Amino acid sequence: MPDTYDKRCQLGASRRRFEDAMALHSCKRWWGAVYIGGYAIECSLKSLICYDEHKSNFKETSAFKKGLQGASLHNLAMLLSKTDLQRTIELDRTGKLKDTWNTIASVWISDELRYSDKLGEELDSTKFIEAVKTWHQLLLSKQGVAS
Repeated sequence: MPDTYDKRCQLGASRRRFEDAMALHSCKRWWGAVYIGGYAIECSLKSLICYDEHKSNFKETSAFKKGLQGASLHNLAMLLSKTDLQRTIELDRTGKLKDTWNTIASVWISDELRYSDKLGEELDSTKFIEAVKTWHQLLLSKQGVAS
């Protein structure tokens, strides 16, 4: 079993979860697409934090050492705060990065996604998946890799 904290594992997982989210969305599994899409962002943020700190494992990062552990590892806002992307958002004159981040952060925090027996709504899933596409591409490009 690979070390799930390894940067390469997180990067690979981000790509596979993105693909999974797209597949679920195309199968009209709206909430599943959103849930898995959020994981794609979570994993790509963790790999970016490793990349920025020149670490091969998330456990070696200052974020982890300063307490970003346990349930907080799934908190996208906390993960984002450990990167320099807030400045990128502020410099985006189109507002697209801010809008798409707000879509991701506001929807993915809900426990309803994890435990719901509902399918969700197509419009919500479509908006979320489009936001995930934008951010996944950005997060991977910041690491010098293609999405």
